Formats: sequence, structure tokens, C-alpha cells
Amino acid sequence: MQSELDAFYTEGEKADRFIELVRRYTEFDELTAPMLNEFVSKVLVHEADKSTGERTQKVEIFLNIIDDFDIPAVADMPLPEESVEQERLSIKRAKQREANRRWYAKQKEKRELEKREQQLKSA
Repeated sequence: MQSELDAFYTEGEKADRFIELVRRYTEFDELTAPMLNEFVSKVLVHEADKSTGERTQKVEIFLNIIDDFDIPAVADMPLPEESVEQERLSIKRAKQREANRRWYAKQKEKRELEKREQQLKSA
């Protein structure tokens, strides 16, 4: 029970220090290296994953006072402008893939036809 109480007070102290730090930087025009150094202890950038067809990459941010910081899921959602641009690019890629598929099929057909003609000539 005492260890839980100590952990509660420790977490409260960490939160108070973090709030004090945030209040120091409520208004700023430029994000500077010293400001980042006060907040961030380390950033881990993991290897990109393309297994789903889309590139995703996990980034872990460790803050000096409160350690691991999980970005809310809302931050993963694209802005409306980004969403429209992503959709446009997705459609463009699909059209390009279809054009490539048709071109390769046509090339394969040509090679097979030439092969048959060669066989007929040699027979």
C-alpha cells in the first residue's frame, strides 16, 4: 500500500514539473533546439513497414519528465487536404498499374506470336 502511495506522489510530482515546463513555453514563434532538449530525452524511429501495401513507421518519443509519450490515434488520421491528395495519388497509381499490366500482356502476346511464327518457318 505504501509503495502504491509513493508511486502516486511521484507521478503527481512528475506531472507538476511537466506542467511547469509547458507553461514556460506557451507562447513561442520558433521551436528551438534548447526547447526540444528540455522536453525530449530521446526519439526512436523504427524500421518502415510496407506489409499492408502502405508505408507505416513507428516513432516513439520519450519526454524528459514523463518518459514514453503515446500520440493519440487522432494524430494518425490525415487532414482533409491530405486525404484528398492521397486518394488522387492512389487512383493515379491504380491507373498506372493497369496500364503497365496491359503493356506487359501485349508484349507477352507479341513474343508468343513471334515464337509461333519462328516455329512455323522452321517446320
